[in-house]
Amino acid sequence: MPQPTTDKLLRELEKGEKFVGFVAVRAINIRQRRDGEPFLVVDFSDKSGRLSGKLWDQVDEWQDTLEVGQIVKLAGAITTYQDQKEITVERLRPVTKDDPVERSKLIPSSEHPVDEMRRHLRRLIEGIEQPELRSFLRRFFDDPEISEAYFEAPAGKLWHHAYLGGLAEHSLTLAEILLKIAEIYPAANRDLLVAGALLHDIGKIEEYKWDVTIDFTDRGRLIGHIVIGQSILERFREKNREVPQDIWDQVIHLVLSHQGTKEQGSPVEPMTLEAILLYTADEMDSKANAFNRIIKRSREQGDRWTEYVKIMNRYLFAGKKTETEEPPEEGKLF
Repeated sequence: MPQPTTDKLLRELEKGEKFVGFVAVRAINIRQRRDGEPFLVVDFSDKSGRLSGKLWDQVDEWQDTLEVGQIVKLAGAITTYQDQKEITVERLRPVTKDDPVERSKLIPSSEHPVDEMRRHLRRLIEGIEQPELRSFLRRFFDDPEISEAYFEAPAGKLWHHAYLGGLAEHSLTLAEILLKIAEIYPAANRDLLVAGALLHDIGKIEEYKWDVTIDFTDRGRLIGHIVIGQSILERFREKNREVPQDIWDQVIHLVLSHQGTKEQGSPVEPMTLEAILLYTADEMDSKANAFNRIIKRSREQGDRWTEYVKIMNRYLFAGKKTETEEPPEEGKLF
C-alpha cells in the first residue's frame, strides 16, 4: 500500500480528496443489504474526529481481521451520503511494527499544557481553608497513580471534554465556575465546592481507557464512574481518616449526586446547596464544551449550521467564524 499522501486529518479532508494514512478503528457494525447479504460499517477516527466507511465484500474475513481500538492503514476517498461525509474504502490493512505511526495524531488532547493544569490544581487546593480537607487533597493528588491518570484521562468518550487531559480541564474549569457562583451565593461552602469540582469525576480514571481510541473499560461499563469514584475515595481515606466525618459525608454526597437525578445515574439527588450548584455548573460546562467544539468545527469549515447532533436531537447554529480570541494571561488557564 502507498505511503501516507497527506498531512490532513480525517475531518479536514474535502469531498473528492483521496488519501492514504493511519487511523484507528472506532466502531464496527454489521448491516444488511436489500438482498439480505451482510456488509460492515466501520467508523475510522483520528484526533479530528471520525468518519465511517463501508466494507461490502469479504465480510467474514474483515470481521476476523478488524478490532475496535486497532490502528489500520487506510487508502480511500471522501464522498458524501445524505449530506454527510464518508469514506469510500479502497485498501485497508492492520499496521505492522515497521509502520511510522504517530499516535499523537490519533487521539485529541487538551489545548492546556499539563504543567499549567498541575499548577492550577495546586493553587486551588492551597486555597482551601479547612485544614484536614486541604491535607487530604494534597496527599490524594500527590499519589503518582492518581495524578498521572487524572491529567491524562478524558472526561467523556464522545460528548464533552472527550480528549486527553479532558478530565483535569473540566474539573479545574468547574472549580473556577463554582468559585464565581459562590460570590453570588455566599452561604455556599467554598471548600466543599472546590473539593466537589476536583473529585466529582475521579472515577473516570478507571471508567475509561485511552490508547488508540477512547473507550469504556469493562469495569467502567459494569459499575460506572460515580460508584467507582466513591470506591477510590473511600479506599484512599482508609490510609488516614483525618477529614471529619460530617465534612467527608458531604464530599461523598457531592460525588454521588453530581448527575442530578437517579434517571441520569446519580444514586442520590442533590440535598445540599453545594450539591445543587455542582450539578447545575457541571451540566453547563459539559454542554458548553460540547457545543463549543461542534460549532467551532463547523465555523472552520465555513458552515453556518452544524451537522445534526443526535445526542441533542437538533442542529446547532454556528454563524460566522469570529476572530481568534486573545490568549489568556500567563498563569491563568480559565
